[in-house]
Amino acid sequence: MNHEVCGGKGKEATTACPVCGTKGQKVPGITVASLLNTAAAASLSNTQYNLCLSPSCNVVYYSDHGTVFTKENIRVPVWFKEKSPRIICYCNKVTDSKILDHIVTRQCCHNLKDIREHTGANAGHDCLTQNPAGT
Repeated sequence: MNHEVCGGKGKEATTACPVCGTKGQKVPGITVASLLNTAAAASLSNTQYNLCLSPSCNVVYYSDHGTVFTKENIRVPVWFKEKSPRIICYCNKVTDSKILDHIVTRQCCHNLKDIREHTGANAGHDCLTQNPAGT
């Protein structure tokens, strides 16, 4: 199965998550370094990290050498590993609840362009360092 998350086309990891066995998506090192909390950042090494794509696994990032960083090690919630409200756009802190409010309650959004204009979703430029997928 080919998984990809968020706005970019992810490259499939060469190794599977050592905890759940799900094959992940490669993530740029700057993304991992930007999102780890201070304690976890101390054990960061210069290696390839991958995003575990299993919604039920506590692992967020894992290296090809077995190092893992869990949800507790990350400074932001990972949208597909959490319940609503989920962050959809990390740059502008737009949640799924906010988008639904604009569509259902306010009835001001009828397409993706409207959603972007009314909520600010997908309008940021810091995905590489703000979004756990790096995209």
